[in-house]
Amino acid sequence: MRSIVGLAAALWCAALSVLAGSADAQDIKIDKTDRQIDGRDPGVKLFLREKMAAGNSKFTDDNIVLFLHGATSPSACDFDLGYKDYSWADWLVKQGYVVYMGDYRNYGGSSREAAMDAPAAQHEPLTRSYLALRDVEAMVDAIKAEHHVGKVTLIGWSWGAMMAGYYASLHSENLHKLVLYAPLYNFNDHTNLGPGSGLQDKRKPYQFNAALGAYRFASEAANTGRWNGEIPTENKTSIATRPSRSNSGKPAWRPIRPAKRAAPPACARPMACWKIPSIRRLAAHSGTPPISMRRPWLSAAISIAGRIRRIAKG
Repeated sequence: MRSIVGLAAALWCAALSVLAGSADAQDIKIDKTDRQIDGRDPGVKLFLREKMAAGNSKFTDDNIVLFLHGATSPSACDFDLGYKDYSWADWLVKQGYVVYMGDYRNYGGSSREAAMDAPAAQHEPLTRSYLALRDVEAMVDAIKAEHHVGKVTLIGWSWGAMMAGYYASLHSENLHKLVLYAPLYNFNDHTNLGPGSGLQDKRKPYQFNAALGAYRFASEAANTGRWNGEIPTENKTSIATRPSRSNSGKPAWRPIRPAKRAAPPACARPMACWKIPSIRRLAAHSGTPPISMRRPWLSAAISIAGRIRRIAKG
């Protein structure tokens, strides 16, 4: 009986410790530092935000995260939205991580080329993948140098996931973990990029249409249209996409119920983390060089993604 009582007391103390730790994690003060760092090309300045627990002095290969944004929005509104508990960055800080997010050239708080002040139709897209890669390299190098670490974890969203994979194929030695969130995995079926979409090059159906201009405006109506384009018709009326207002007064999207759509086999089954060297080997055997400064990297990315899907299917 004493042993049972003792065990119950021990479990109760453990539970209190967990709850106390959870409360402490929620109440921690978070420090934020915004700055610009030098890019790898003359005149390029890159916005970099750092968030960590106040007084933190722990910087290791496994507790530093760098977020990479997609093609539509810069990093802060993607990963540090000031609305309720929507900040992914703050959540990670509360788990003990040191969090960074950066903007590629011509995005957000980074420097912009003169072509950004001209009508979009006068120029082709400005921030191509090989240029964004150089910006990612500059961010990672700056973080490693500041904290004297050898590795960081990359979390990329959408096009940022493709950039994270691009970087990993060249610099796997600098990465602790690689997280690809909503990457382009099936170009032919992609409602916003694939054949039949407004971004398709009609003469070259499997290439991005560079004639669309140097930049685009991401209005609320355009974002809602893109969002609805990826929801099955039968579910659209049951999913709320009305924007609410954030603490700053700017629109912030409400949480939604997940749409019921068929997941590809690679996403439907549980998968372990991919090791970085595996990505390099896949790139080496994809049939086309994974990196080329003379043509878009997209074709190689599609080839690599196809191989990953076939392996996942078993």
